[in-house]
Amino acid sequence: MISLMTAIMASAMYLLSSYYLSRCVRKRLPKGVSRRLPILIAASMGLVLHTMSLTLNLFTQELMLFSFGNALSLVGWIGVFSLLIISLNKPTETLGIFIFPLAAIVTFMPYVFDSTNTISYALGSHIIISVFAYSLLGLAAAQAILFSIQERRFQQRKLTQLIQALPPLQVMEKTLIQLVLTGFIVLSFGIASGAYFIENFFDQHLAHKTFFSLLAWFTYAYFLVGRFRFGWRGQTAAKFTLGAYIFLLISFIGTQLILMAIQH
Repeated sequence: MISLMTAIMASAMYLLSSYYLSRCVRKRLPKGVSRRLPILIAASMGLVLHTMSLTLNLFTQELMLFSFGNALSLVGWIGVFSLLIISLNKPTETLGIFIFPLAAIVTFMPYVFDSTNTISYALGSHIIISVFAYSLLGLAAAQAILFSIQERRFQQRKLTQLIQALPPLQVMEKTLIQLVLTGFIVLSFGIASGAYFIENFFDQHLAHKTFFSLLAWFTYAYFLVGRFRFGWRGQTAAKFTLGAYIFLLISFIGTQLILMAIQH
């Protein structure tokens, strides 16, 4: 009951921050502390309440309770947490217009998909690291799409209210690179920790997942080398980010399809 109540309050805070943000976008309020503060305070309160709800659903004294609903809720938590961290030194709170409503919905997912599996903390830590990597790199992919659209609209001089409300192109690009770099580091830990749980590579049906995960890892690595050594940016950065994330999605979705086919 406590976890459900905190989930309801967390969702309300996320929706409140979404309301403040949409109001700022519609009325084109000037960017500054007076505009940012209500949005960030409401989102921070939502994150604290979301943390309480997710912790009660996910952790027990000896084991972790993992489910599809918990995973979705964790993805939303990571999205809000990452945005608030980035917003500490850059005016990127406008990106919450997509993240906050999504977080308000997934907060309830543990109560929709309530079928849980008990797993050890060791395996659970690997899963959380992997979800963290997928979430951060998913945010980077979404950021790449926004950045690509924003850059093209500026070149064509077709600026909508939403495009004008987004952070400047330089901030959007810097945020994209930070997300990719952080997600790449977390993905590296996820791949390394996953090796510990491999007992029989083929019996566990890990060949497909491993191949595409490593392909994504090398694509991100290749892009980051190109970025810091040759200054790759703009549409090139967006294309590499999206391409690498597609490999990650194939590794996850393809593995699930293979397992479903085997079970049937």
